[in-house]
Amino acid sequence: MSDQVAGQEPFELAAVRNREDYAGALTRLIDRGRRERCVALLSGTEAYAVAELLGQYAQLDPTDKLHQLAATMASRIYSRLGA
Repeated sequence: MSDQVAGQEPFELAAVRNREDYAGALTRLIDRGRRERCVALLSGTEAYAVAELLGQYAQLDPTDKLHQLAATMASRIYSRLGA
């Protein structure tokens, strides 16, 4: 990846080669995000809708790593919303 592309892609997802790499990169990104300060980007209602969508996606294949990440993120959003 060129320096120009690396500067434009701060989350390091552009270099993934397959679904397993993608799941690993997202896991590292989520772990990194847990150590950063929270920033409000969505309303509570929008966040609830996102959590619902992630939860529905997670149920499609509960053993798949990407679906498990979706479940984790849905749970964190629900927790932060107090739902």
